Amino acid sequence: MHEEKFVLIENKEMSLRELASELEAITGYTVTDSYGDINRIVAQKPNFDNDFETFLITYEFNETNDIVDATVTTPRNQKIDFKKDHVKVRLLSYKSR
Repeated sequence: MHEEKFVLIENKEMSLRELASELEAITGYTVTDSYGDINRIVAQKPNFDNDFETFLITYEFNETNDIVDATVTTPRNQKIDFKKDHVKVRLLSYKSR
């Protein structure tokens, strides 16, 4: 639905608040929480060659039941403050409910 615009911000580094603002501009909806629902993704098999940790950030909107899932990464073994630090946006998925 918004894939052509999502591609423009994938692989960029930004804060979760900046990501929420971008999603609002793209979708025309307002997010319910600027930081989304943060969940760590644990791989079935550990890959010690990766130098990053992966997280799934789910954004909900006030005007619709649709959601956006943002797969983001952070440097491995580094404490991240999701309210301040930047993450790398890897993939955005719009899901209609």
